Amino acid sequence: MFRSIAVIIEIAILVVVLQLPFVQYLLSDVQATLSDWMEEIATREERQQLAEIKDNLAVQYSAMRPYQKDYLDTVLSSRVRTLQFYDAYCENSDRNPYIHGVTLHSFCSEIRRSPVLYSDTQNS
Repeated sequence: MFRSIAVIIEIAILVVVLQLPFVQYLLSDVQATLSDWMEEIATREERQQLAEIKDNLAVQYSAMRPYQKDYLDTVLSSRVRTLQFYDAYCENSDRNPYIHGVTLHSFCSEIRRSPVLYSDTQNS
């Protein structure tokens, strides 16, 4: 009997302590940090594959104008954006205002050769 009352009091104290603003702030900060770490780990392979595409295009990349480099960096910032680019400009032959001609063909070939196009990772 005394034991169950002690457990109920301990639970009540725990609930009160967990409701304190400082504890809420601390727990949310810990959750955000852990979430960032997990996302970093989950996207590591994807980022390596995208960096490999960029490395393979180093010659073309160095010859691009700044706005083209910015555009290519945006395309290569995530797997989803790269796949959207590939679908629109490599598969469906839409006109790209930033990258065209031999550069576009080289970029499409690199995406086609990379595992980014064929990996079964979850889209982020």
